[in-house]
Amino acid sequence: MKTITGLIKSGDKGFSEAVNAFLPQYALVPFNRLSQKRYKCAVSVGDYVREGQIIAVPLKSDGGIEAAVHAPIPGKVMGIGRCCLSDGRRGLAIRIKLEGAFSFLGKRTEHLDWEHLPPEDILRSFLTKGIVNTFGGTAASLALQILNCKLPSSRFLVVRLFDEDPSRLTDGFIASRYEAQIMEGAAITAKAMAADGIIFLLPKKHAPLEHISIVKDFSVLSMEVDEKRYPSGFVENIVQQVRKFVRNSPNEVFARISHACIFVDSATLFSVYEAIACGIPVIDRFVHVTGNCLRSAGMLRVKIGTTIGMLAAQCGGFKRPPARIVINGMLSGFAVNSLDMPVGKDVKSVEFVPADELHDETPYACIRCGRCRRICPEGIFPDLLAATVLQGTSADKGLASTAQLCSGCGLCNSSCPSMLPLSQTIAIIKERKV
Repeated sequence: MKTITGLIKSGDKGFSEAVNAFLPQYALVPFNRLSQKRYKCAVSVGDYVREGQIIAVPLKSDGGIEAAVHAPIPGKVMGIGRCCLSDGRRGLAIRIKLEGAFSFLGKRTEHLDWEHLPPEDILRSFLTKGIVNTFGGTAASLALQILNCKLPSSRFLVVRLFDEDPSRLTDGFIASRYEAQIMEGAAITAKAMAADGIIFLLPKKHAPLEHISIVKDFSVLSMEVDEKRYPSGFVENIVQQVRKFVRNSPNEVFARISHACIFVDSATLFSVYEAIACGIPVIDRFVHVTGNCLRSAGMLRVKIGTTIGMLAAQCGGFKRPPARIVINGMLSGFAVNSLDMPVGKDVKSVEFVPADELHDETPYACIRCGRCRRICPEGIFPDLLAATVLQGTSADKGLASTAQLCSGCGLCNSSCPSMLPLSQTIAIIKERKV
């Protein structure tokens, strides 16, 4: 596996605390961008909703195994329409005007006794509380992933405690600031999936986990990963590193880790903790707001449905206009073009990039230099795969199947002198599931 050091890193030094973002006067709550056709509204225009009330549910005709969508604020439903999503596409959203008292914000919560719950009840709560897994930059139903995990043995829960994109600090912040909650979230998830063990991936030189006793009922492996080497936090990288680490060691049972295990991040486990141990559905997100266009950067705790323009305003506004807005990391994220894009469950970071930090991004024809092949950590041929999409031709099945090895790290994009969207076109082939 090939990796690169110092390719890109966050310009922020880290945050000791998160600041509560301004409450939105209007919340534009998007449905899960991966499942636009599977949801229906549970409310109508003119209805009043409570904070945390379910406002959209999965269609039973599609199995109904998706995470519910909740009102992040109390108020009146003003409309149901379309908005810009974090991947640049448009999708359905519910617009709520802030009115009334909060059910969770500013209120003390009691710790719930979840240990007596059977796994099926925990999975059901994952759905009703809106739990999604944001590992890999998506927002997939965690309950559905667990139900689809058919491993008869070696069912490991793999927990990454750092950000896979070095330009983002969100998962690392949550892991360091809320370790006890992350451990409890891991214990809950491991019970829900009947895990045979838990693997914790720590950033290099990380102090020993102080609250590891919370997961005492499970076999545990903790190992450090050099997060400064990229890529190191994607599924393929993790599988290879764990197998190498445990070879000829007392923990060799973990060498049976596979791509079919459940991989989660800090943000997901914090949501699990709040939902199951505190009864709070997914109604907010930690978001790293940064970029040299802003007067200051920050780690904000943001109500879902808040626009990214509001986040910029809370960071002091712009000292120069942004030429590009990047969601979830400069290497593996997406570019959007609207300050009215709302924060959804999958948003972890927003970076506002000035024009002088951008290069010429006009795509040109492939010059067959081979750089994308040499830099690819998985040894696939990005140029050949992308050509089938860009030219509208059918790929050989053998070639197309190699797209499934792609982790989405984006190194091929960064190396291409022709500025071709290699990683994005490979993602299209992966969606076809050839």
